[in-house]
Amino acid sequence: MKKYLKILYIINFILFGSCSLEDFLVEKPKDIIAAENLYENYDGFQAGINGLYSYVLKERQGPGNTGNYVFNIPMMQGTDIAWAPLWLHTGNLSYDELNTLTSEANYLGDLWDWLYQVINAANTIIERAENENVDWGTNAAERKNHILAEARTIRAWAYRHLTNLWSDVPLTTRESTGSDLDIEWRPTPRIEVEEQMEADWLFAMEHLPEAQEIPGRLSKAVPMHYLTELYLIWENYSQAETMAKNLINNGNFSLVTERYGIEQNQPGTPFTDIFIDGNVSRFQGNTEVLWSFQREFQVIGGEIKSNMRRLYVPWYWQKYKGVSLDITVDRGGRGLACVAATNWAIENFGDNDDRGGPHALRKYYIIQAGDRIDEGAGYAVGDTLWMDWSLDNMVLRNRGWPSVTKFDFAIPQDVRSGASYKDAPYLRLAETYLLLAEAQIMQSKTAEAAETFNALRRRANAPEISSGDVTVDFLLDERARELLFEEHRRYVLVRLNKYVERVKAHNYRAAPYVAEQYRYLPIPQHVIDASPGYPQNQGY
Repeated sequence: MKKYLKILYIINFILFGSCSLEDFLVEKPKDIIAAENLYENYDGFQAGINGLYSYVLKERQGPGNTGNYVFNIPMMQGTDIAWAPLWLHTGNLSYDELNTLTSEANYLGDLWDWLYQVINAANTIIERAENENVDWGTNAAERKNHILAEARTIRAWAYRHLTNLWSDVPLTTRESTGSDLDIEWRPTPRIEVEEQMEADWLFAMEHLPEAQEIPGRLSKAVPMHYLTELYLIWENYSQAETMAKNLINNGNFSLVTERYGIEQNQPGTPFTDIFIDGNVSRFQGNTEVLWSFQREFQVIGGEIKSNMRRLYVPWYWQKYKGVSLDITVDRGGRGLACVAATNWAIENFGDNDDRGGPHALRKYYIIQAGDRIDEGAGYAVGDTLWMDWSLDNMVLRNRGWPSVTKFDFAIPQDVRSGASYKDAPYLRLAETYLLLAEAQIMQSKTAEAAETFNALRRRANAPEISSGDVTVDFLLDERARELLFEEHRRYVLVRLNKYVERVKAHNYRAAPYVAEQYRYLPIPQHVIDASPGYPQNQGY
């Protein structure tokens, strides 16, 4: 893994100051930002933490400057909830056609590298914080532990992705420096990586604030949520239940059950209010958000764009049924539709469920002045142009597929821009409820699980259920309704041993290709090439 480590080292040397090269050991550099002059005081560590958060935000971006990919695509696409209606660019993968997965895939290598860049940046902060010469200012111990808690939470977050995507992966808790660039890495058993994740999150629980104090920053709710999930993976169901209840009942968070925010007097629902830009943060009235991703157009530090909207909003401005719809703000901006809800996921909602209603799931457009209508198309301004989500229409280059509205965004002065600067919930208390329900199901507490589900279903105007309705498949159905395109769906399906079964049942395009070997991704080839003897995941 020599070449791989050198690439990571160079990137992190520039961004986070992992400077142990011989030239920088001679004297302290004065004219550039490097670890030796950044991590000297509390303000320097705050700058490093801000840089670490900027790396986290890349989950909803992608490698390089591409606007046609995001790092979380393999976490959702090719599962029971998501398919690929459009794929045009060399190097991009369709996770529906799982037989095309190989270790040579560019974006798999980029995904792996990005996560280890996050880890090395976190390790740099963690190690440098132990320097006895750091000037922490007032409340030194509290400030130091807060910095460590944020860095350790994010390090464990990155390992959460790695273990769920690849299972056994190399574990390092040290800053990568010039002295260790020639070390060849080997995978660490997953349980050992997860034990480090637990230690990091338990530490963070002790030293983070009760609730988010600054939009986008962490509170102890985040490690509590992830510990709940980890205990489910370990099948420590009682412990998972206790952790989830401690978070749900601590008084700092609650489900949004009433209209609020900047559009509360316009048509909408409590559920869809959560995702409106301007409603995402706690200070804006969002009592449900545990962690949010913050972006803002033309604000220094806020212009870290997201590609999410572009990938999930359909390609509606291309001709469909003889109509080319104009690109507008209220239609979600310019889309590309590389990821779409499966036919099953669209049909998964009941008639009155707000989560699948017109404010949450766009199944039609009202034709407006400015839309281009072909002669003989049979449409006029004011008509409804319905999308077609039948299995027969689940084909490549699809332009008429429904989309979720969670990621809608457009800059009024440039509606064709591919970038999104929208704030977005990343973790919500609703998902903690679903983790609690899972823990209860696994302990045969079906009555308690039904009530946990009903807290979400009441909010969504969906009919309440009884204990007899509670199954693992119902849990997965409900997660799809509540968390469509928010959750890392692949992780949940694999955890519950439902990956192959559910993909075969609910993803028409991926069903012919899915197999147990695709539970985990192939180890990128550049990792194996750099570390001879590094084992490839089974089946590749």
